Amino acid sequence: MIIRVDRGGPSLLEPEDCTRFHVDVVDPVGGDEVLGLLGTWSAGGDGSHVWIRIEALRVAAAGRVGPTWESDFAGMVSYAASKGWLDESGSAIRAHLA
Repeated sequence: MIIRVDRGGPSLLEPEDCTRFHVDVVDPVGGDEVLGLLGTWSAGGDGSHVWIRIEALRVAAAGRVGPTWESDFAGMVSYAASKGWLDESGSAIRAHLA
């Protein structure tokens, strides 16, 4: 699962792949600008990582994934939690900016 960010905003690529997760910044923009381009998908960031709202991922994947996706996605979220990559509320996943 890759979030692509360009001047047009965010888009979700390969939503069925719950084994990898990062934000691919296409245009050379700064960290603060990336947060602005992510809009409601983001719950903040620090320049090299951003917090992506779990609900935004569900909405972006809706209608584009198979019947096992929810289970696969829950596994991804659980793995992220085990690594400390969920925010305090458990509603956002930490993603590396690539």
